Amino acid sequence: MDIRKSKAAWGAIILTILLTIITFIAIPNEGELTFDTVIIDFLQTIFPSSMHSIFEGISYLGTKIGIGIVALLFIIWLVWKAKDFVGIATFVLCVGLGNIMNNWIKDVIERPRPITASLEDADSFSFPSGHAMVGLLLYLFIAHLLSKEIKRNSGKLVLAGVALLLILLIGISRIVLGAHYPTDVIGGYLIGGIWLFIWIIIYETLHEVLNRREKKRV
Repeated sequence: MDIRKSKAAWGAIILTILLTIITFIAIPNEGELTFDTVIIDFLQTIFPSSMHSIFEGISYLGTKIGIGIVALLFIIWLVWKAKDFVGIATFVLCVGLGNIMNNWIKDVIERPRPITASLEDADSFSFPSGHAMVGLLLYLFIAHLLSKEIKRNSGKLVLAGVALLLILLIGISRIVLGAHYPTDVIGGYLIGGIWLFIWIIIYETLHEVLNRREKKRV
């Protein structure tokens, strides 16, 4: 599916932009919302402290090291198997600039971390969650590029489902471990979704232009 021509995709991104604006307005600089408290209490009931080690492993997939390893392996695949150099450029810029933008927004909003955050996490501000935002950029961009290698729609749906589940678990892990408020994670997803949409359009456009030039040469 070409999202550039999809009314559903454009409708979804418009809704995402509106929700992002509402989130920016709603979050308090001094702490959590009632919504945050309800979600935190709910997740603590479902996932007891005995499961924290599992969520620490999941959370690692959204750290700088975890993202760096996954990104490097995928770039190697793009060079060796797909030979998609446009994909490499847009993928690196999307994830890299997305991480920079995440840090910039944190410094602008200056929302403090929850009191449950570790000393390591407490060194930076809370909104939006970098794990949620950059993790979404990484794993959904990978899923988008891999889907081009899959012919069956059922296979593409499975791939999308796995990627979305992984991103959801990474976001939940940040709440369960006390590193972020739920609205931090939601904000990360929303901003990341907008940023990803922009870069997928850039990728598809550049890819189409290059394909046309190659056909003309032939």
